[in-house]
Amino acid sequence: MHYRITKIYHEADKRDELTEILNEKRESLNSFEGLSSVRMVSVSDTATIAVSVYETEEQLKAVEPRFQEVMVDLMPLMTSPPEVHNGDVFWEYDN
Repeated sequence: MHYRITKIYHEADKRDELTEILNEKRESLNSFEGLSSVRMVSVSDTATIAVSVYETEEQLKAVEPRFQEVMVDLMPLMTSPPEVHNGDVFWEYDN
């Protein structure tokens, strides 16, 4: 599995707007080959971490231009550029 971890900074009152835009993008996200899930985690009133899970790094790279299209609509709600990190799983725990 390959993960993209994106930290997004936004105004405290913008989380509902972020959610609304992301819900509108569901159909587009469904067409991302290899994308198995996206989870948004609120780490503070003004920061959210998105964890996207892909089957392979190659699949993530293949949809990168379309991922940027999703991000364009979110940019007006952000207070600074997102921090993006990618990597492969090397250990996990499932219960």
